[in-house]
Amino acid sequence: MSKLIALDLPASDRFVDALDRAWNAGDAVLPLDQRVAPALRHSIARAFGASFIQSSDSLTKLSGGSEMEPDEALVIATSGSTGEPKGVVHTHASLGAAAHASTVALGSTSKDHWLACIPVSHIGGFSVVTRARHSGCSLTLHETFDASRCESAARSGCTHVSLVPTALKRIDPYLFQRILLGGQAAPPDLPRNVTVTYGSTETGGGVVYDGVALPGVEVRIRDGEIEVKSPTLFSRYIGGNKAEQDGWFATGDSGHFSNGRLEV
Repeated sequence: MSKLIALDLPASDRFVDALDRAWNAGDAVLPLDQRVAPALRHSIARAFGASFIQSSDSLTKLSGGSEMEPDEALVIATSGSTGEPKGVVHTHASLGAAAHASTVALGSTSKDHWLACIPVSHIGGFSVVTRARHSGCSLTLHETFDASRCESAARSGCTHVSLVPTALKRIDPYLFQRILLGGQAAPPDLPRNVTVTYGSTETGGGVVYDGVALPGVEVRIRDGEIEVKSPTLFSRYIGGNKAEQDGWFATGDSGHFSNGRLEV
């Protein structure tokens, strides 16, 4: 059985190297949020069943680590906006499906160059890494979002980036070929190169782009609630079961369709 390796590393080439080592060894990873105190990061690692914590200068073994299923690749925390964060488990298959669907929808190629400048400890940032790996394109990682550094990356060749609306307001969006926007309600009158995404940690990131479901994704409204059926869905929660019925995941978000497009 595989182990869970907590990655206590900022977004960087070193993070990607540690990710590769863990996956090549058949283990799963848990990216830890570098914005919170070390004690809290390590508490989350223990709570989610990590066997090791990989930092920049050491690999620390933890007692009582949980075993993971062979195809399980990622444990990633929800935002915890409605309570304690949950550990969401994704498989290599669900991550691959999410990366493939996004790549097809965007028409991405190996000539693109993704910039990851939002936290890789959340699904939006981590998805940039898996999307770049899937398409075989270049990837640049920034530890945190900095507006001037983000613009400099675009001028140096980065073509694609994922942002939240507060970050979008601070840059010249026309420097990028494509911007994926998520995490918060989108402002009106967006530039044409901005794609508004809808999704969650459990759906493997954005599964609806500009109101249209990605290839292979089904969306329905049941009693006013958005439900999703998709190969990108998570496998289970740490310490719990998968919250789905007949393959449909109830998101907890309200929505409706208008002219064939999803409105959240």
